[in-house]
Parts: sequence; structure tokens; C-alpha cells
Amino acid sequence: MGVTFAGPGVTELVHSATFAVAGEIPVERLWHAVPAFPTLGEVWPRLLETYRGP
Repeated sequence: MGVTFAGPGVTELVHSATFAVAGEIPVERLWHAVPAFPTLGEVWPRLLETYRGP
């Protein structure tokens, strides 16, 4: 899996995505990661819902 981001504020997403990809962390384990609030990083739960469902 790889990750590509484009747009303003993506620097908030790159850090977490780098760890997830480099660490080969499966989507199922990412559900247990709690992003700091409030940040653009809150996109992760929504992204995971896309792949796993609610």
C-alpha cells in the first residue's frame, strides 16, 4: 500500500501515513490509533471506515 496526498494541510497527514506504510501496519490495527484532537489527522477514522465499514 502507498499513500499520496495533495492539497493544503497535508503535512498533518504525512507523518502518520509514513509510519503506517513503513511499519506495514494493516488497516485493522490502525483502528486502535487515536489521533490528537483537533487536527486534519481526524481524516484517518473516515478513511478506515471506507475500507472496513462502520
